[in-house]
Amino acid sequence: MITVPFHQDMRVVQWFMRFSRAVALLICAVALVVLAGWWWNRPLLTTMWPGQAAMAANAAIGFVLSGGSLLLSQSRGPWRSRFGRWLSLAVLAIGTATLVEYLWVEDLGIDHLFGVTPARWSGPWPGRMAEPVAVAFVLLGGLGLLLPVRRWLYLREGFAVGLLAIAMSGLASYGIELAGSNGMPFGRVPLHTTLLLLLATLGWLSATPTLGLTRVATADTLGGALARHLLLPALLLPVVFAFVFELLQSWLGLPETLAFVFMALFSGGAVAGLVWWVANLFDTLERQRRESVLLRYDAGTDILTGLANRRAFGEALAGLLHGQREHDRMFSLLMLDLDRFKAYNDEFGHLAGDQVLRVTGHLLGAALRPSDTAARYGGEEFALLLPDTDETGASEVAARILDAFRGYAWPQCAVTISIGVAQSARGDDAENLIQRADAALYDAKHAGRDRVVTATAVASPEAAPRSGT
Repeated sequence: MITVPFHQDMRVVQWFMRFSRAVALLICAVALVVLAGWWWNRPLLTTMWPGQAAMAANAAIGFVLSGGSLLLSQSRGPWRSRFGRWLSLAVLAIGTATLVEYLWVEDLGIDHLFGVTPARWSGPWPGRMAEPVAVAFVLLGGLGLLLPVRRWLYLREGFAVGLLAIAMSGLASYGIELAGSNGMPFGRVPLHTTLLLLLATLGWLSATPTLGLTRVATADTLGGALARHLLLPALLLPVVFAFVFELLQSWLGLPETLAFVFMALFSGGAVAGLVWWVANLFDTLERQRRESVLLRYDAGTDILTGLANRRAFGEALAGLLHGQREHDRMFSLLMLDLDRFKAYNDEFGHLAGDQVLRVTGHLLGAALRPSDTAARYGGEEFALLLPDTDETGASEVAARILDAFRGYAWPQCAVTISIGVAQSARGDDAENLIQRADAALYDAKHAGRDRVVTATAVASPEAAPRSGT
């Protein structure tokens, strides 16, 4: 079971896991087809097409074992994990035995397991995998053995980088040979062997998407998006460059200097294409980010006034009450109501009333600090949350709001507002705090409107009573 950190994109993590399982199945399927070709002496099944180098039988066995180990590494159950490590150990043994054969010029009997050799075999030892492939199987087996051991993460990632280097060198060598050159150092490595090595490495890396090299690629960040889109093209570009350069010389007969000129032009075009791709990716991600911000803003914003809505107010109030309980941080709540707003609507119309609400949102926002919260509580009623503010400071804010309403040049007639102030106390919950502020607002209405009334804090077992104004 994989624990996904908060910064990982769960959908991408799941995609990496599915990719790893698909790679394991594909590797096993291709290797079993090759083994069937060896078993029934069908050379065509051991190559990608007629005349191409065949995959060695022991290499096919190694791929079957590695693919099975990769599948078992993602299965639940300790015995499956242990069996998967035994399979990886067998892969490492196959690579090591082949290297021993090369170093000590020995024949351990693993090169001709089926007693037959395809019609076309490249290399002096029929049936023996090439030296780079033997090294790759040692690294591939080590990669599987070290997968569950976190303290060896850097060594495992080093094995993966070595495997990628072998696979990409093989692809580049094959591309140059395809363009017309012979005698390349990786020329004896069959193309499907090189491709399976590349897929196996990517599959093992994807099996642990929240660790090591793949951790950045699965991150829910801009860097993660760039890695997912650009790493594979960056790996393939050197192969393409090598193929194009050799093609210019071998097929078109261009001199080396002129081939370098065309190669520089091709490289510049490729880099420009990647830059454009990155710019387009940045543009798309920025658009998505802005749309997401707008959606979050709309979900918590009252459209008419531009203030927070009832939902956002409730979340902000819950956060302040939590701070009161955990860190003893006081705050104050102001409940505000426009005076005689229904009569204003009846006399001047709802469009004029909407304009009053818009101006109210502007005046309240202008009177507050960035840390304060102003919300439309409902209809013509508003609420203000003032963190780290006692009832004296809250009363001063309320007085400034009254002055702002009195000094504004209202187009139809003067608009006033009544305000009730309540300071939070230990043991408060949202309901009783709002009730106290509402009661103070009710008192302000009955005292003649256009004024501020501060609630008297009720006594509680945790706090001494406070006197109001």
